[in-house]
This record gives sequence, structure tokens and C-alpha cells, in this order.
Amino acid sequence: MSVDFFWRRVDDRLLDELSPKELAALVPYWSDADFGPLGEAGMVMAVERNGYLMDFALTAGRTTSGDVAQLPVFGGEQRAEGEGDPECGAVRTELWVLRPDEVREAAAFLQHIAVDALVRDLDVALEQEVRSLGFTRSWSPAWAAHLAADPGELKSFFAAAAAAGDAMVKFESA
Repeated sequence: MSVDFFWRRVDDRLLDELSPKELAALVPYWSDADFGPLGEAGMVMAVERNGYLMDFALTAGRTTSGDVAQLPVFGGEQRAEGEGDPECGAVRTELWVLRPDEVREAAAFLQHIAVDALVRDLDVALEQEVRSLGFTRSWSPAWAAHLAADPGELKSFFAAAAAAGDAMVKFESA
């Protein structure tokens, strides 16, 4: 399962003023013209293909049990708008929002994760997960390094957002 995650720092007031569709429009996708400039400004962060494996690593590394949606990095308040697709049950717009206190909680959570050690310690489990999900490529040291870099970048992103008192909008693309 290849999942991309996108996070966008926003002013907390927008969470109450905008609809889910309007909030989703603030979060650029890879091909959007403003993705690069917003990324360079530290306002948007995305994880390509490694989203599920990052979830898996962070969940497996926790001492408490729970769904990944309960992790402060991936959780938040779910917002949805639009009609559900009867074939797959998905809604047109679905995202999660984190208030500034939740962003601070996520930043604190990430600050205590030694991502290189976590990925190294979970190497066998990650290799098995890659196989069970049917990825066409095999788990490798290069993939492990790439996977470790994603939560490392996310640490910095959430730390900056927390320091600025920003809220966060997050969506997933499978």
C-alpha cells in the first residue's frame, strides 16, 4: 500500500472559518505550482510512498498500543465533505486538522523518536511488511535510509510549526 501524506501549516482561525473542501484547497499536491515555493518556505511537508511504512515504524516503536490515527502526528479531528462513493465508500474531501496544542504534542512526540535507530531496529519487520503489502521492489538499505529521512524531516517541520503556534491540515493520497 503506497500512501502519500501531505501536511500544511495554517493559522488556527482557518480551521473554524473554512469548510473541509476549502481547507483541502490550501494543501498543495506534488504537481501544484505552489507546492515547491510553500515547501521551501517551510509551510508544507509531504511524504511520498513511505506514508504507510512510516506509520508502521512509528506505531511499532511505541510502547503503548493504539491505532495510528491516535498518534498526534497522524491524528487530529477528521473533517469530510461531499457524497460517499457507493463502490469504495470514500468521501470526496477527507482530511484531518490539528489545533496548535495538538501540533505541539506531535512535535514533542517526534522529538523523542530516534528515527535512524527505529528504522534499523525494525528492519526485519519493515522488510516483512513490504513483502506482505505486495510492493514490487524489495526492502533495501537505500529504502531504509529514505524511510528514516521522512520522519526526520517531519520532526523539523512540526517543531517549526509548534514554535510558531500554527495549526495543521493533513490529508492522505493512496
